[in-house]
Amino acid sequence: MRTLLVLLISAGLTAPLLAQGGGAPRYAPPQPMPPSRAEDSYAIYSMLLRSGPIEWRDAKRTQWLIEDTTTAMPLDSACRPTSGKNLMNPHNGVIPPVDRQAEWNELLADFDRHCHDVIQLDRDSFRTRLPVRLLNAEERRIFRTNVLSPPAEFADGAGLHSFTEVFFNASHSLALVEEGMWCGDLCGNWSWVVLERKGSRWELLPWVWGSLMS
Repeated sequence: MRTLLVLLISAGLTAPLLAQGGGAPRYAPPQPMPPSRAEDSYAIYSMLLRSGPIEWRDAKRTQWLIEDTTTAMPLDSACRPTSGKNLMNPHNGVIPPVDRQAEWNELLADFDRHCHDVIQLDRDSFRTRLPVRLLNAEERRIFRTNVLSPPAEFADGAGLHSFTEVFFNASHSLALVEEGMWCGDLCGNWSWVVLERKGSRWELLPWVWGSLMS
C-alpha cells in the first residue's frame, strides 16, 4: 500500500481547489447532474459519507450537512498542471499501478473535460441513514461564521461536507472524486479518492498520495 502524504495548510483555506494568481476566482454556473452519471455518483457520495477517508466519521450527528453544489476548478485554472508540485491535482497526486495506467488515462481525460463543471446536487438522490441537508451559498456563510454555535437548523451536523463531480473511465469501472469536510478555521480535511466497481459495490483503491488538512 502506498503512503499517504499529508500537507498542512493555512487557517484561511476553505477549499482545496484554489484559483491561480490574484483576484476572486470565477466558477462555471451550476448545472444539473448528467443522467448518465447520476446513479453511480450518488452511490459513491453516499458511501463516502459513511466510510470515506475524511475525519470525523464517527462524530455524533443527526444529519449530514453538504454543500449544495460540487466544488470545481476555477475557470481561469488549467485542469492539467504545468508542474508536478501540486499534489492536490489528480494528475500529480494519484499514482496507479503500471498495468492500470490505460484506465487511469481514460479517467484523467474525463477530469480534463469536466474539471470546471459545477453540479447542482439533489438531496433526495443520496442514500444515507441520516437525513441530508444541502446548504446554499448564504447558508454556508452563516454556518461558517457561527460554527461554534450554529443556528438550530445546522446543529448536530458535525462539519460541512463537499464533493467534486465524480469522474469516470469509459466503462464506469473506475471513479475519482474529491471529498472534503470543513469544521472551522483550523479544522478540516480534503482528499481525492479513487474507487473501483466490484459487482454492485464501489471500493477504495490506495492510489492517492496527497491530501490537505487544516
